[in-house]
Amino acid sequence: MEERERQLALRYAPHVYFDKNETIPLALVGYDIHRGTRRSRFFRRTLAVDLEKAEFVIEYAYYFDYDIQHMYDLEHVWVWVGHDGQVVDAECSSHGQYVNCWRYRPQAEDGTHVAVYCQPGKHAFFPDGKLFLLFSNVYETCTKLAGIDGLLIAPFFQGRITKDSYTDYVVCQHIRKTYSFQPSLEFVYQPTPEDIFLPVETLLPRIEGRLNAMLGQLHLQ
Repeated sequence: MEERERQLALRYAPHVYFDKNETIPLALVGYDIHRGTRRSRFFRRTLAVDLEKAEFVIEYAYYFDYDIQHMYDLEHVWVWVGHDGQVVDAECSSHGQYVNCWRYRPQAEDGTHVAVYCQPGKHAFFPDGKLFLLFSNVYETCTKLAGIDGLLIAPFFQGRITKDSYTDYVVCQHIRKTYSFQPSLEFVYQPTPEDIFLPVETLLPRIEGRLNAMLGQLHLQ
């Protein structure tokens, strides 16, 4: 069953387009397959599965060690698959909200892969890279505003990862020095390596381990 779920996640994995100047690599991708309506284990929402329309929905969580303004970044794509094996709907997350990208462009590349565009540095998803121009600070976040939020601790890591003002300072300086860049708003498709896909049960512990290891290294510098 576990291997079958993994193969489904790989088969319908979105095609992600990144700014050609992007400096922060994708680290991990978590997946969870919903065969009925239930709460997400990644995101504050209930995923509705209308069994007359879809057989299941695959939830993808894209983890980056850094957002251009803070350490830790998790964004999401949801893909609904019909009983005939075709994609019937898709949504993506953008700054804590989610948008319907299938309604904007109802097509899947190669028949099974929804295309999503990753905001430079911030990694929010939209169905079209030109839409990031709607953000007034799309350029400034990657330059003069880089690193300003330090370490972001998500609710499921509260009490397991800790920080102080010095941690925020160290993280901010590291981001500014290592990852600042000028977005081009020209996007290129980058295939997602299969070996970074993980089931939901193992994703969060892996992230916690990565964050604590990185924090240890930064404090030693």
